[in-house]
Amino acid sequence: MESVLAVAFVAVLLVVSTWWLLLPIGVGCLISVIVTAVRESPGAGRLPGLWARLGIGSALLCAATVGYGMTRMATSFRLDADDPCTLSDDLLDNHPIIDWPLSDTGCRGYESVPAFVNPLILLFAALFSASVVAMVTTWRRQRARPAPSESTMDE
Repeated sequence: MESVLAVAFVAVLLVVSTWWLLLPIGVGCLISVIVTAVRESPGAGRLPGLWARLGIGSALLCAATVGYGMTRMATSFRLDADDPCTLSDDLLDNHPIIDWPLSDTGCRGYESVPAFVNPLILLFAALFSASVVAMVTTWRRQRARPAPSESTMDE
């Protein structure tokens, strides 16, 4: 159990510290999907690689959005030392490391996570799920299709 918590902690640290790097990589993946779809207009939806790039891009953008939201959270570790909220044992013991969806009102009652973070997380997670389903579906259709005959000149 301790090793799972250690891996989760390292993963959270990586997402929080590298969200700014994940953002341009994810945008680059989505731009390559758009360029490929425009070039291959009629048959672009039948390319499993296109759906895979869309899934990778949306997963990276989802992780970047989570990282950005977590850096904007005013958790109990960032509160002023003179604030009575830091002295409350109930707050420190019951405060989760990650709230899902990202939300942190603290003792002051205002939301410290920007309003666009949670809808973007939901959008990118749904886009990732849809692209994985589409990738598997197109890949299975390509495998089920009979291979074209290569020997048409035998007649």
